[in-house]
Amino acid sequence: MSHQNVIDFVERRREQGHEPPDLGQGSVLGVLPVPETGAVLMIVGYLVPAGGAADAPEQPVAALQRRAAAGEEELVLDRAARVARAGGEEIELTFREFELLDYLSSAPGRVYNRRQLMAAVWDRYDDEGGRTVDVHVLRLRRKLGRHAGRIVTVRNVGYKYQPARRR
Repeated sequence: MSHQNVIDFVERRREQGHEPPDLGQGSVLGVLPVPETGAVLMIVGYLVPAGGAADAPEQPVAALQRRAAAGEEELVLDRAARVARAGGEEIELTFREFELLDYLSSAPGRVYNRRQLMAAVWDRYDDEGGRTVDVHVLRLRRKLGRHAGRIVTVRNVGYKYQPARRR
């Protein structure tokens, strides 16, 4: 459903005399049947003021680990500059390595299987390519050095990002 179709859908609902949706709770913008499943995909949208996003301070640097103790190195991911730093020194990552680290660290402790990582980082939705994920994790761990242990293998499942424990 294109952007124009969504707008047309909302306008048709208004013309048919339906109340404007309560945008504070989200609006159902579309319902698409999923063939052969008996399920439907509901598209929900929220109205956000145009100036609201610009007024909010942007935080391009996501600290993956703050200093837990004096002298401990910090691992920082700067999304705006697409740079990872450990102890103030830049870690050179490829595009996919950065995307993989960014995706894993966006939800610390959550386990992702190889198929989920292929879909999110490589935009591939088939079962092939699991070894690609393994190879990229291996390369990423090598580059992270002391912080390699933060990418944890969950046996027979996949990988997760585990922040350093606070002391």
